[in-house]
Amino acid sequence: METSDLKKKHVDDFNTEYIKKFSNSPYPLFSLMEFNLHGSCSRRCAFCPRVDESIWPNLDEEFDMKLFENILDQLRELNYSGRLAFSGFSEPFMHSRIEDIIEKISKTLPKARSEIITNGDYLKLENTKRIFELGLDHLFVSLYTNKKTHDYLTTLKNSLNLDDSKFRIRPRNLGRKMNFGLNINNRAGSVDYERFGLKQTKTLPLKRGCNYPLYTIFVDYNGDCLICPDDWKKKKVVGNVYKEKVIDIWNKETFHDVRKSLIKGDRTKAPCNECDVDGLLSGNEFKEKWQTYYQDKN
Repeated sequence: METSDLKKKHVDDFNTEYIKKFSNSPYPLFSLMEFNLHGSCSRRCAFCPRVDESIWPNLDEEFDMKLFENILDQLRELNYSGRLAFSGFSEPFMHSRIEDIIEKISKTLPKARSEIITNGDYLKLENTKRIFELGLDHLFVSLYTNKKTHDYLTTLKNSLNLDDSKFRIRPRNLGRKMNFGLNINNRAGSVDYERFGLKQTKTLPLKRGCNYPLYTIFVDYNGDCLICPDDWKKKKVVGNVYKEKVIDIWNKETFHDVRKSLIKGDRTKAPCNECDVDGLLSGNEFKEKWQTYYQDKN
């Protein structure tokens, strides 16, 4: 099975079980809360918006721990049992307290699942072992370098007796002809395909919906909430967790308007109008639930 298929199965299997918890609820709670923890990354990949340093300079800023603890308390009140993922627009291991973050999730939300997507630059035996001991559920490593690094990561994984269900290495070094090993997309218009030798082959806006905002909420390190992790231009800020509760942001009319449009297959509004991601690969269970909710409400 291809790496992208494994990730899809990981998401689909989780969503299939998670949505059952809302069979008697009018609408579902997000199954994924993704965080961008830092203002920097240790790499500048050709297929990433960060390749342009003038637009994406590295900033020594990170997610505030008191704010994160406050969010966890809110999620505990909601009996949250979804996924908390750390990826976004930066390298998660650049956060000075990434271990504390994972430990606090384990203690505050024992039913939730924690996941880190990393480029692996900061992975050593000691900190990898420690972060799993503190309760990390999944570590996805995007491999951007060579076989030497792959062998190092494989040895690290094996030395800790971790299998693919806990520690997965995903090749992202396969070159332009193989789309670098990615289901490559333009990050809502933030990636210039021609810059690395590809062409935009899709007519935008796409005439199809997208399920990401139906099961995902994305939180930037400054507290801003976006409708999905592909909105690198940050055109659709639906709220800020410094000022509002997470559940209130999830239920804001702005968020509902986005969902209604995408359920109808309407991607004419920003940032969706510039985005070429196939957002229907996962989340159809949530689409059905939201459709029923909006129909009953009307």
